[in-house]
Amino acid sequence: MEAFVTKLRSFKRRWVTAAAVALVAPMLLSSQGLASKDAGAAGTPAVFRVNAQGQITKNGQIYQIRGGSWFGLQGRYEPASDSTNPRGAPMEQYIGNVWWAPSGRTITQDLNEMKALGINVIRLPLSHQTLDANDPQGREPVLKNDPSVRIANSRLALETMIKAADAAGIDVMLDIHSCSNYVDWRKGRLDARPPYVDAERDNYDFKREDSSCASTNNPSTVTRIQPYNETIWLQDLKTLAGFSSTLGVSNIIGIDIFNEPWDYTWEEWKTLTEHAYTAINEVNPNILIFTQGISATAGNQDGTPDTVTQVPHGGGITPNWGENLFEAGANPPNVPKERLVFTPHAYGPSVFVGAQFMDPAQPQCAGLEGDAAGDAKCNIVINPTLLRQGWDEHFGYLKAMGYAVVIGEFGGNVDWPGGGATLRDKNRFGYLTDKTTDLKWQTAFVDYLIDRGITDTVYWSINPESGDTGGLYTSPYIAGSNESAWGTWGTWDTRKTNLLKRLWAVGSVPGTPVTVTPTTPVTTTPVTVTPTKTVTATPVTPTPVTVTPTPVTVTPTKTPVTPTATPVTPTATPVTPTTTPGGACSPVSSTISGPFSYDGAGTFCWKASSLGSYVNSWNLTKLTINGVDFTNKWASSGSFPAAIDGYWYVSYTGPYAWSHFEAK
Repeated sequence: MEAFVTKLRSFKRRWVTAAAVALVAPMLLSSQGLASKDAGAAGTPAVFRVNAQGQITKNGQIYQIRGGSWFGLQGRYEPASDSTNPRGAPMEQYIGNVWWAPSGRTITQDLNEMKALGINVIRLPLSHQTLDANDPQGREPVLKNDPSVRIANSRLALETMIKAADAAGIDVMLDIHSCSNYVDWRKGRLDARPPYVDAERDNYDFKREDSSCASTNNPSTVTRIQPYNETIWLQDLKTLAGFSSTLGVSNIIGIDIFNEPWDYTWEEWKTLTEHAYTAINEVNPNILIFTQGISATAGNQDGTPDTVTQVPHGGGITPNWGENLFEAGANPPNVPKERLVFTPHAYGPSVFVGAQFMDPAQPQCAGLEGDAAGDAKCNIVINPTLLRQGWDEHFGYLKAMGYAVVIGEFGGNVDWPGGGATLRDKNRFGYLTDKTTDLKWQTAFVDYLIDRGITDTVYWSINPESGDTGGLYTSPYIAGSNESAWGTWGTWDTRKTNLLKRLWAVGSVPGTPVTVTPTTPVTTTPVTVTPTKTVTATPVTPTPVTVTPTPVTVTPTKTPVTPTATPVTPTATPVTPTTTPGGACSPVSSTISGPFSYDGAGTFCWKASSLGSYVNSWNLTKLTINGVDFTNKWASSGSFPAAIDGYWYVSYTGPYAWSHFEAK
């Protein structure tokens, strides 16, 4: 969004002192229709823990996280043509009520709608600068919300949001999203410095090669240094941990200690996680420590970009930033298990076109990704089997080990490369006729999470201003045709909310002591980095006089994809199979043939005329084929026992709804 001339008030704002903040915050809450709490009269703080089965608890009761990220305060990018704040990084929460298109929306209305949808946790991204009430990027004249909901500075806005959520009965996860409001999503470490992953991106105005979080060893492009390091970071964590007492709230579930630390090795990030726990626990022993994964490489932003370390991530697909927890099970942080939450991120093609999405029917596209895949006119294919292998290796196995696993971010533009996609993506990937690939990816991911019992999630994002994912709220904004609708909200996108409701309906699921065996490794081309979402660009100049947006309801026009291997439910009454001397179970529940898959509790004997090229299973008590044990294993057809009279007899015993067997 390009700059505009802010409507001046009849008075001049003064810097807000700590005492003034204490006086102003209750008034802001009152203006939003919310009761404020007196910090001195705060009740017993909520105690959040992880139980022995890896489930989150609140005051001893199992608590499913049904969350979403609501962003803006971490900083966004203003384009060079903005007349007030060119290339600025304003820190302001999106509310759906901007000065050039006032909608009457309030924080109260937004929170009530979120709660009515089923959201019980809001993740609030922030940066170090958000905590500074005097930072000019968090104050007028760079703020763009309507005056009726405008808050004087970013620190006060953060505190107001926390208190408002508390009054609404919604818990908050605080997320240190970046080392700097200017660097924003690009960083992969506390002291990130250029070159960043978008340095050579074509047709792209939103680069930050002039900004660094490192005090030393910067390239010549850097003209703005906002030094960040472990000492400052730990102090920020203590400040956030102290909000429960200083604000008098009981709704802070924990701290997402640093967003997508993709430029560290696991050992480096593990050590920093341990230091974060110590700092947080000194101030607040009642909240959880959320720690993300890493990526496939490290050392890109440490000042030596020509020396990059390859990081183990299994034999399958390349992980998203923040997804790689491959080494965490064998080498976990020294943090009490009851306080530790692993929170990986995962995304589909609308965020980054990875090599895992290439069509095998186009051998010339093998190993391509990102812009190169678009330039080569590669098709996009969603292969759930391939994706599941990667998810199992990267984080899924941790749930089975009894750790808490909360998906910290997932989502996407379900119309990509159409809908609210950037002009850059529309131009590069416009040849794609299938505009449902990201919806297919999200459907496959939700199917996987349900199968694995990972039902605590935080969706990215609630608000629709994320450039490559959109939000749960729709928006009439369309790049290139209705750009002045930026910052305005419509109704819920039911394609997304229906996916979440299906996931939420499962409830909190305990982990089980089952080792997930990876499928056959799939060769992909190693990559240096996996760029993730661009969420903060505001690329238009609104016209305050003529723009009168009408809320737009997006009606779903596409049906979620049906999995390629349709689960087959046996029609016979479940029985207890027995094994004959020849290895065949009996009595037979039903006759099947590959491809075949089944998810659910029960005991069955299936007679298979074929099993395909492999079998795989997880969370089972027993699985035998012609009397040979294949429980919770992947096995190729070469290891199958000999057929009995031309058939394979599969004896299945699964205790859970997420028990699984597949033959493909």
